[in-house]
Amino acid sequence: MRTAVVTGSASGIGAATVAVLERRGDRVIGVDLRDADVVADLGTREGRTEAVAAVIEASGGTVGAVVACAGVGSFQADQATIVRVNYFGTVEMIDGLRPLLARSAAPAACAIASVAMLFEQDGALTEACLAGDEDEAVARTSPGGRTAYASSKRAVARWVRRTAPTVAWAGAGICLNAIAPGVVRTP
Repeated sequence: MRTAVVTGSASGIGAATVAVLERRGDRVIGVDLRDADVVADLGTREGRTEAVAAVIEASGGTVGAVVACAGVGSFQADQATIVRVNYFGTVEMIDGLRPLLARSAAPAACAIASVAMLFEQDGALTEACLAGDEDEAVARTSPGGRTAYASSKRAVARWVRRTAPTVAWAGAGICLNAIAPGVVRTP
């Protein structure tokens, strides 16, 4: 039985992913703000660190799949939270669990980008994300701004594109992909 980790497991795409994986016979470790196996706030550095540690413990050290669904919509939170969860929460969870994936027979990870990455964005915010500079990325946001969501999702897609073919991922036999869904109604 494969162990899969799904962030954002309590609702939306994450909950639907959990249901599919469980029907297929996978053991799922859900990560979310509430109603999950691992309760953590991926919008904070501490929450991400704690989530990775909790998954390591709960998994027994091997994970076959990671699906990073946790995300904040463009109208659901302040712009800084969008960047923290959508980019840094995604990347740090996937990257933090890479050693566990490497121990699996057929490992795979998937990040959720968005078709919104094609919309208006702040290139400097995207570049700050890709540089791993959370403070600068957050500083690029503004109350009432409209570009944090598209910029964070664009950064996720670009991170996957540059990371997937590296020795640490493809060279280790770990498949890393992103998908870019359109509008999704999430309760």
